[in-house]
Amino acid sequence: MSQAPPLIQQRMMNALEVDGELKVGDFPESELLAAAEGIVSSALFGDFVELLLEQWRDLDDHKAAVKAICAGLKRNGNREAFIHAVDALAESELDDFASFAGALDARAGDDGTSLHIRVEAVAGLVRFALREPRWTTYAGAGVLRLLEQDDDWVKAKLCRLTSILHDHLAWDQAVKSLEALTVCSACAAEARQELGFVEMASAFKSDDVASMSVHLAQATAWFDQCAAQADDVPRARMYGTVAGALARSLQADTPNALDVDSLADDAQWVVHYNQPRAGAAWLTPPAEAELEWIPLLSPYDGSSPVDPLTLLASAVQVFEKVRSVQVIIRGRREFRVPRLSGLTERAREIGLARAWLRSGATTHVSADGRARLEALLKPPGEPPGKH
Repeated sequence: MSQAPPLIQQRMMNALEVDGELKVGDFPESELLAAAEGIVSSALFGDFVELLLEQWRDLDDHKAAVKAICAGLKRNGNREAFIHAVDALAESELDDFASFAGALDARAGDDGTSLHIRVEAVAGLVRFALREPRWTTYAGAGVLRLLEQDDDWVKAKLCRLTSILHDHLAWDQAVKSLEALTVCSACAAEARQELGFVEMASAFKSDDVASMSVHLAQATAWFDQCAAQADDVPRARMYGTVAGALARSLQADTPNALDVDSLADDAQWVVHYNQPRAGAAWLTPPAEAELEWIPLLSPYDGSSPVDPLTLLASAVQVFEKVRSVQVIIRGRREFRVPRLSGLTERAREIGLARAWLRSGATTHVSADGRARLEALLKPPGEPPGKH
């Protein structure tokens, strides 16, 4: 017969079953830390961390609390409890993550730990790095440790974490790591898709239009390779269309006619059926964001000229939404967007101004005033496409 859980664990389980939550007043620091050795290895580890964090400022023994949490991060084998604990830490009001980052780093490198726990440790390090970039090295090391492992779910999540390190934290080994993942059967399609997104992000970091165009063309190639390799990749098909339209608009006035119906079908599938994995909600953009590609690209049927900066301006805004990640600091949720170059920011401003100038809102502007405004809205640097 299995032993009954210690009294405090039984009380915690009863409270969760009856109330669905734990109240700090019912579980003071002294009781929690006295039973810490057993709790941190149990399914209640995440609840334990959350309770301590809620009373962090009033704790008498912060050193003991940190030691207990780190012990759980190093040995807890319950994936849901581990994710809960990492969530609580990443969203806490703490300023010093050094001890916890060290514990997660140790767990990410522990060959005796389940891969599903190890990749969650790497995810925790990425989240710490988004709050404080000095943990980027730890997160990158975690990625490198898992590159050779063969697990579909783990590799798919590792691909996304690696692209975050590229887009948001400028990790210099991100592209090389993703390219290494393309040769692994478990995640070849996923890696190609993320490389497509990385190339789009690189395009919007470019300091000249020619480089931007090259990156967008390469993004299209990666998305198309992903789509050719697997059938169930609507997001890759969708972004192959998006990146291709942007690349062509920077090279000619009239891009090829787009298959907007297929784009819409893929976007609807992505939004309604591609739910976030457990522990990945922070990686998920606003649900409606991906649908914005449909009205954005619908007018581009090949029948009329395309102003490349107007298209680029709208595309950058949608891209920022769909590639944002959630960061919670002191209870305030923000969607952190990839970094953009000065050229992209300026091009967006000009594109939005051009769209406004062509709208019905400017019918009152005189011909002379319109001409002067248009003269101010010249493309930055060399003009893309024909003008």
